[in-house]
Amino acid sequence: MGDFIDFFLKNPFLIIVLIGILTSMLGKKKQPQDPNTPPKKKWQEVMQELQGEMQQGNQQQGPAPAPVRKVEQQAAQAAEVIDETTNEANKRIAELRRLQQKYDQERLYQKAKADQLTSTIADNNSPVYRKGPSFGKKQLIDGIIMSEVLGPPRAKRSLQRSRR
Repeated sequence: MGDFIDFFLKNPFLIIVLIGILTSMLGKKKQPQDPNTPPKKKWQEVMQELQGEMQQGNQQQGPAPAPVRKVEQQAAQAAEVIDETTNEANKRIAELRRLQQKYDQERLYQKAKADQLTSTIADNNSPVYRKGPSFGKKQLIDGIIMSEVLGPPRAKRSLQRSRR
C-alpha cells in the first residue's frame, strides 16, 4: 500500500487526472426541468409530425389552377422592356457615332494645323527656324582628340573625375 501512495505522490499528473475524474462524477446533479420549456423530442418524431402537416395541407388546397393570365402579363411586360432597351441602345449608338465623327473632324483639323506649322518652320529663310550645326562621326572623333591635345596634361587632372 505504501508503494501505491508513493507512486501517486511521485506522479503529479496522475493526481490531477484523478481529481478531475472525481469532480466530474460528483459535480453532476440532475437539474429540474423548467415547466415552461417543451419536452425534448427525437428527430424522427419531429419529421413524422412535419410530414403529417404537409399531407394535411396538400389535401386541403386541392389542385392549383394554371396561371395563364399571369404568364401573358409577364410576357407583355418583357416585350415592353426589350423594346425600351433596344430604343435606348439605338440612341446611345447614334450618339457615339456622332461623337466619333466630331472627334475625327477635330483630329483632321489639328493635323492640318500641325502640318502647316511644320511647313512654316522648315522654311530655311525663316528667322524662327535655324538649322543648327550637324556633326558627323569623323568630326566628333576629331573634336575629342583636339580636346586631349589642347587641354591640360593628364597628370595635372584630378583622378576623381576620371573614375566616374
